[in-house]
Amino acid sequence: MFKKRLIKPVITYAIIAALTLSACGKRDKADDTTQTTGTVQLTGTDQGTEDAQNTEITQTTEDGQTTDSTQNAEDGQTTDSTQNTEDGQTTEPDQTTETTRTEGENEEKLPYTSGVLTFSAGSGVYADEFPLEIASTDPEYKEIWYTVDGSDPACSDTAVKYEEAVLIRDRKNDPNVVSAVSPDLFCSNYSNANKAEKTFECYIQAPADADVDKCMTVRAVAKNSEGEVSEESNAVYFIGTMEEHIQGLAESCRASGQSLAVISLSMDYDDLFSSDKGIYVKGDVFKKSVEGYYRTANKADPEDGRKLPANYNQKGRDWEREAGITMLEVSGEGNVSIAFSQNCGVRIQGNYSRSDLQKGFRLYARKDYGQKNFEYPVFGEDYLNDEGKVMDKYKNLVLRAGGNAAMGPKFNDTFWQSFCGDMSVDTQKSRPCIVYLNGEYWGLYVLQEDYSDDYFEEHHGVDKDNVVLYKGDAEALKLGYKLDEGELPEGETEDYYFRELLDFFADHSDLKEQQDYDEFIRLVDPQSVLEYFAVETWIDNKWDWPGKNWSMWKTTVSDGTDGYGDGRWRFVFYDLDFGGWSGKSDAGHNTIKEDNYKTEGLLDMDTDNPAVLCFAYLMTNEGFRKEFEDKLLTLTNTEFEQKAAVDNLDRFTKTYSPLYPQFFDRYKDPKIPSDPSWSIQSIREFIVARPDNIQKMIDYCEKTYK
Repeated sequence: MFKKRLIKPVITYAIIAALTLSACGKRDKADDTTQTTGTVQLTGTDQGTEDAQNTEITQTTEDGQTTDSTQNAEDGQTTDSTQNTEDGQTTEPDQTTETTRTEGENEEKLPYTSGVLTFSAGSGVYADEFPLEIASTDPEYKEIWYTVDGSDPACSDTAVKYEEAVLIRDRKNDPNVVSAVSPDLFCSNYSNANKAEKTFECYIQAPADADVDKCMTVRAVAKNSEGEVSEESNAVYFIGTMEEHIQGLAESCRASGQSLAVISLSMDYDDLFSSDKGIYVKGDVFKKSVEGYYRTANKADPEDGRKLPANYNQKGRDWEREAGITMLEVSGEGNVSIAFSQNCGVRIQGNYSRSDLQKGFRLYARKDYGQKNFEYPVFGEDYLNDEGKVMDKYKNLVLRAGGNAAMGPKFNDTFWQSFCGDMSVDTQKSRPCIVYLNGEYWGLYVLQEDYSDDYFEEHHGVDKDNVVLYKGDAEALKLGYKLDEGELPEGETEDYYFRELLDFFADHSDLKEQQDYDEFIRLVDPQSVLEYFAVETWIDNKWDWPGKNWSMWKTTVSDGTDGYGDGRWRFVFYDLDFGGWSGKSDAGHNTIKEDNYKTEGLLDMDTDNPAVLCFAYLMTNEGFRKEFEDKLLTLTNTEFEQKAAVDNLDRFTKTYSPLYPQFFDRYKDPKIPSDPSWSIQSIREFIVARPDNIQKMIDYCEKTYK
């Protein structure tokens, strides 16, 4: 129930947002059809409605000719438009509810309806400021409240009762708000130990106002006479041209062959930055843990500060905040369309990188927030599941800051994963993305799939209720791994689903005998193990792996087939950031021998790591070992063929590098390298030199089992 509160009579434009975090709880009235069209129009154009009304559309053809056409928004007619995904595949996007126009072509603003509210102009880019009108389509919900500072219009004390049009204006001269928060409050990297104050202090400064691009957002709800609140509607507006807002837009789109994803997040300030509940900051959790640290530490090490518990590394639903999200597709010509706009849950994403200057976000679609999925082909119409259907529904999405490459190329992980899409090991599709947080440029991210029970159901058709997934982290977890998806039966310990596999290891010393091998492969898919370890060792994904960054999944119930629902353990790729990291000096590294911190490396069975044990046991079988060695060699001439691999690296570089200057202006500091070309060159040198060093890993394997 909507509670009466004091309302500030002045509209404040200081904080702008399009991802909305709410501390007010679920709306009393929700409309499942949150938005009636999928279109965001450009300068002077907007989103139409899906009420079967014919709309006159003026379009510019490729040869510059202007044509008039009439389109029914419900009749499913579309215009042909092809685009390329990040991996170079051509797609034809669904434009059933979408009309795209050239910037500045038409000053007419088309209404946009979301939930019970209609905005006189939808999200997009406009040449000049303009008055935005908001109306309710539900006669029972007449009273409209809105905010322009990123807070929840249902309960914020800055909410304004709508009585006249809202001025949509250019915010380029506004002071920073969320970007003005001192990095010392949320970053444990780039820090020094302050023994006098018994804390760690980040020496990075907040960016200047001029270094943070800005847009404007409006969040609105309607109320009925009982004070019940409708589902929220929100929109995001850019004034000028998109190239003025996003530097390098056209060049990046030309290189990738597709539009650029732009995600605008609008979140309650306290949900991000308050010491008690803010998910982005060190907060009260860090304050308590650092006090304990200084009571026992003989010498303060700044690196220890990154490992201490803090608000930002807390996990679970208690550290999820309700939010709204608007995803835009922005072409190199500056055309804009809405992908989706809805409420969702937001958590901080990552492991060690949670302590970094720029943090990742994990996004959760839930019915509690309005829509139970993000329904849009986020990664292109040609991205298909096992049944050949377009992947156009996602329960979770990740905005990855880049992990270990966050202040480098950012694409290291997704670059290596892009070679492995046809293997028996799952990968995460991705694309570059620009994020605005509360209307302020928050940086370049990698928009990526997330491994969840829904991922496996949507990709492979298995029952998500039967999916379990483990993730390994020998550094942070006493057991060395944790159950990341699935529920433990009451009273059971963390290793419950691994128990049958662990019992097998306890009862068998090797897989030399065929009957032992046959028994083992009823538990584990050998092809998944083979391809997973072949790639990890070829790219020399060292340091974190394999102690961390491994993951295995299965269904707890077999569906009786030999497919993904057969109940066998399989691997997934993620966090491949350190592949080829040190360049030519890494190329000669014998990953099989020297990784895993054991005498015999990855072949050593004296380990508690279930992932490594799967490989070590299988390598004792001569048939499997031969297949693995053949795969390791053939990778050089297939997936990692030198010219194709270098060309792929060049394409990633040309796609991401135009977006670097604006990012490093936002996160600028003398101690932060502003040119990640050194890291890209290291990968290039590794690709060229690695093939000459594969045979010695094979020779080591043969010598071990001779």
